[in-house]
Amino acid sequence: MKIRLVAFDLDGTVLDDEKHVPEANRRALTACAGRGIWIVPCTGRVAAGIPKEVLDLGVRYAITINGSTIEDLQQGRTLDRQLLDKETALAVMRLAMRHSDIMCDVYADGRGISEPRYYDHLEQFGISDRIVRMIRQTRTKVPDMLEYICRPQTEVNKINMYFADMRKKELLREQLKSIPGILVTSSVVNNLEINDAGASKGPALKRLAAFLGIDVRETAAFGDGGNDYTMIEAAGIGIAMENGEEALKAAADYVTGSNNDAGVACAIEKLILSD
Repeated sequence: MKIRLVAFDLDGTVLDDEKHVPEANRRALTACAGRGIWIVPCTGRVAAGIPKEVLDLGVRYAITINGSTIEDLQQGRTLDRQLLDKETALAVMRLAMRHSDIMCDVYADGRGISEPRYYDHLEQFGISDRIVRMIRQTRTKVPDMLEYICRPQTEVNKINMYFADMRKKELLREQLKSIPGILVTSSVVNNLEINDAGASKGPALKRLAAFLGIDVRETAAFGDGGNDYTMIEAAGIGIAMENGEEALKAAADYVTGSNNDAGVACAIEKLILSD
């Protein structure tokens, strides 16, 4: 079946480890756009965190915040959103904030929110320099995140946690099982991402495809992390990166090269542009 939409994760997938789009990926995705194939970033980031070099490939629609939001970037409107209940969000945040060695912040109202005690000390939480730079570029500091969440107008999209101690990550993952109505995933080895149970990339891909009048079997999706699993399962062709998690590679229809070797381009040229 002909592919009409290509969805791709950003970090560890279409971006190399320096957070740039390899030239071969740029050419392949531009060629897709030139054939009328929708190219759709599908990321844990907020829309403002999508690099300009990705947007310049011909992007109109984006699935952001792990499937919490589907956006028409050209018209500046939200097509769909799946929000965390405020009481649920507060319970998750309070659980994380009991531990001084866990960094946590929140995506609310489509932007990243952090407190100075985290934002100013990110390096202490085992976060790589590249991700530190990305976090500081995409977060707004507020004095009190819990107070911000409690504001009547605030809409909570996602909660992030980073861990210097992987044992603490597994402890928190276990403790989060006591909170109903959430989905816990990871995009990198030392983080957890908490969304509403209905917010993940796979269902969002299906909803966007339906909106565009595309059979989900006419989609291809690329990913590397645990938060990409539902998207890889949902797509007509699910493609995992060589640098991806083993469980994701086992679930994929095809495993391509690594993010540093332009694996996205290799698969597009073999599976999509060769038709």
